[in-house]
Amino acid sequence: MTLFPLAFLLLSSARIVLDDTIEIPRGEWKYVDVAAKEENAVVNCEFEVLSEGAEVRVVWIARKDLEFFRGGRRESILAASAFGREGKLRHFAPAAGDYAMVLENAPASRSAAKVKVRVWLESAVSPRYASPQRRLAVILISCVVFFGLVSFSAFKLRREIK
Repeated sequence: MTLFPLAFLLLSSARIVLDDTIEIPRGEWKYVDVAAKEENAVVNCEFEVLSEGAEVRVVWIARKDLEFFRGGRRESILAASAFGREGKLRHFAPAAGDYAMVLENAPASRSAAKVKVRVWLESAVSPRYASPQRRLAVILISCVVFFGLVSFSAFKLRREIK
């Protein structure tokens, strides 16, 4: 019962945007809209090419720059992985707003690419780790509260026994 709130907190820190298989024609690309609701939100993308003879890369770009990307201008890319059969990309959103995760099939590919892709966002503030000072403070406060409760209980029990 007490683990439910903790599990809910950990699950709520990541928001899955896409977990699907996409087919990308040879030399083409497709994109997934990603809305970052806070500055420095972390976007993650993992992909695996399921079809033979194709390599793919992922590109993280602002949604407003997608038209430039469509026109062949690649200077507005925020981050990109190398072309390959599988890969990962982890980057942050410089500001809150609309972004796109582009899946690009290599121009030299021999066929369309069937790609298993997973895209998710994490909060900029990670609840998973605390600084060493905060850990020490939590341990000390917990010990003081614990021993205070034990002492109070012992005092009450001792009075009842007499």
